[in-house]
Amino acid sequence: MLISALLQMLACSLRMPCYSMDEIAAINKRILAKPKNSDVYFERAAEKLKYLDYEGCVENVTRSIELKPTADKYFIRAVARRETGKLLDAEMDFEKSAQLSPRSENAYAELACLAAKLRHYDKANRAFEQLFKLSPVRFVERSRRAEMYLQMKKPQAALNDVETCLKIDSDAGGRCHTILGLACVQLRQYERAVDAFNFAIKKNEFNIDARKGRLEAYEKLGNKKMAQQERRALEEEFSEAFNLAPFRSK
Repeated sequence: MLISALLQMLACSLRMPCYSMDEIAAINKRILAKPKNSDVYFERAAEKLKYLDYEGCVENVTRSIELKPTADKYFIRAVARRETGKLLDAEMDFEKSAQLSPRSENAYAELACLAAKLRHYDKANRAFEQLFKLSPVRFVERSRRAEMYLQMKKPQAALNDVETCLKIDSDAGGRCHTILGLACVQLRQYERAVDAFNFAIKKNEFNIDARKGRLEAYEKLGNKKMAQQERRALEEEFSEAFNLAPFRSK
């Protein structure tokens, strides 16, 4: 519960431009009165995080951890470290948080997604598995794992995950259908891929991944007319993105 409350507080912090000096002063007084009380340092860390002072948050929560380590503290330090770009340190803190609170969906979710981003695939997959044991219907994280499987060139595993997502929400947004299409391309199921990309593009005509994927599927099917139309549209309507990230089958 504390982690959820602190995440909500972080989201709201974008509307809070500066410290409440009265709050900080009051916390400082409590720290002077009880310098060995871990809770007050954690309170000041949370206040620093609320106002996007990530370094200050890390400094204070580290002191709190030294006095009394808990899952919540490692989690909040991980959030702050991630925001400062210290991704490996953040990953270790999310992992420690999950170890101390093995039923924390938030800890496993954050660990899994960060580890996947870092391409630490074994660690990410273990965290995803633990998360889905706790909550099988975590839609966002399951789609993230499907994307990870695509990176790993495991299209059947990606397909299984995205099909589960579509069972949860059959009208899911274009991203799920883009993943579905990309998995089908890797599996050489090109007609099914075209159908998936068509749905994704209907949802968002500027979905560059779906447009490029559909082009590849048309080419693999030998449909030269549709491939030419798609390539022309990409070159004319998406020229900047197309030139920055040229089509991978060239």
